[in-house]
Amino acid sequence: MQVERTTVAALLLAFSVLGASAISTRALAQPPAGDAMIKRDARTKVSNHVFVILDEDRGFIPNVGIVIGDKATLIVDTGMGDRNGEVVLGEARKLSRNTEFYLTATHFHPEHDLGATAFPANAKMLRWKDQQVEATEDGAAMIERFKTFSPAVAKLLDGASFRAPDVLFDDEITVDLGGVHVRVFGVGPNHTRGDTSFLVVEDKVLFTGDTVMSVFPAVSAQTGSLAKWLENLALYESMQPVVVVPAHGKLIDVSYIRRYRGYLSTVQMRTAAAKRAGASAEAAITMLAETIAKEFADLAPPNGAGGRINAAIQAAYREAP
Repeated sequence: MQVERTTVAALLLAFSVLGASAISTRALAQPPAGDAMIKRDARTKVSNHVFVILDEDRGFIPNVGIVIGDKATLIVDTGMGDRNGEVVLGEARKLSRNTEFYLTATHFHPEHDLGATAFPANAKMLRWKDQQVEATEDGAAMIERFKTFSPAVAKLLDGASFRAPDVLFDDEITVDLGGVHVRVFGVGPNHTRGDTSFLVVEDKVLFTGDTVMSVFPAVSAQTGSLAKWLENLALYESMQPVVVVPAHGKLIDVSYIRRYRGYLSTVQMRTAAAKRAGASAEAAITMLAETIAKEFADLAPPNGAGGRINAAIQAAYREAP
């Protein structure tokens, strides 16, 4: 779509009346932390081999995946700190007598990765190499940042650390749990540099982390790639998942993958057109964010969409030629 410079100027003048502050550039926070504890005995059976402990829209808690084979169990996202990890371990043991565990995380944020140290020493931690680099470089600072969010979070993270990986993989591996196979593959940089997704092959259950949810994604404005994200969405759709398990919020289906593709394509195309027409990144946000928010209002979280759309536009602008 070609945008003439005169059109850009007209839009800038119109939006200057409203003020750029109409849509916040701040990334949206999670819901209030509460006790930030994963619930016991709250498992949902998703398929023959997959159970999920849903976050129930509670802050700083992930949707935890428990995938059970004949010989081993794989955990997707272990929770924040050892206390949560112990809950997840207990729930997994209620579902199976397996003593062999594989531990994984959709990304390095504390509520997804820092319960792994509660698992037995023989459990195997799997990480994509880019996720490990991010945890090594930014993990300690992220833990300290999360501690400032609430006293409950700070208590859970007291003494918390990242479990050392037992398996580092370059792009993709497949884990055989005994009659159940899980494809584990890196997809970042999107929400984070190290985003990782998981397909339970026999059940067609796809864990997408923060790369597909029922609300707008939180794009990393500094490192996220919309081109890579759209590539991932095409891959997800080609897998024909029956159930999609996001990192947070309700269980969804392939229609949300298509909706994400429509949203991110719109951001990418309109931002690139604005940049070609001479608009700055800030001007592009002012021109585009409110309209896009209205077009994709079904993806808005309860506390608003502005910050997440702004970050997506920033990432698209940085990436556009």
